[in-house]
Amino acid sequence: MLKTLIVYAHLLAACVAIGVLLIQDMALAKTKGRSLSAGIVKELVQSANVMFVALIVLWISGLVLVLVGYLENPQQYLMNEKLWAKFTVVSILTLNGIALHYFSFPRVTSAQGLLGQPSLEQVLVVLTGAISSVSWLFSCYLGIARPWNYTADYGFVMSIYALLLVGACIVAGEVLRSLRKASCEPPTLTERMPLNVSREFE
Repeated sequence: MLKTLIVYAHLLAACVAIGVLLIQDMALAKTKGRSLSAGIVKELVQSANVMFVALIVLWISGLVLVLVGYLENPQQYLMNEKLWAKFTVVSILTLNGIALHYFSFPRVTSAQGLLGQPSLEQVLVVLTGAISSVSWLFSCYLGIARPWNYTADYGFVMSIYALLLVGACIVAGEVLRSLRKASCEPPTLTERMPLNVSREFE
């Protein structure tokens, strides 16, 4: 019964984190790299706090589950290479979360917005975002990938993770390029007109 409750807490924390992550990503996508309003910044801070708590719950519940599994099967449990791959991914996720908090978040929420930052910092911000999304989703997948228990080796699992990271970073780079291109284009006639004038054409 206790183990079931721990598994439930682990899964619940993962679901909350993924849900907040996707909502946060969609909200940031709508801003198109521009400066954020005070309301959006407040929501992002709240989301970051929720994800921080979820990450702590995931670490604690995960370590407890490992301890329980080891006590139940001390001869073989730690021989599951998928388990070590998951710990690696979650460790990367945690380190990347620190980078997001102390490097990316202040730049995204600054008065200049993402596109107002130096080019290298823009790239680093979108890369940390890509790593975060892939790491959260892949770690959750590893949690349910039972057919890989004692069958998939560490190198195989990490190779898939690396390929997903490369693909996500390429997509993130293309998104950043399109945002930069859009920011350099002159505003349309409707965007240049005052609000009350433009409404006459609607």
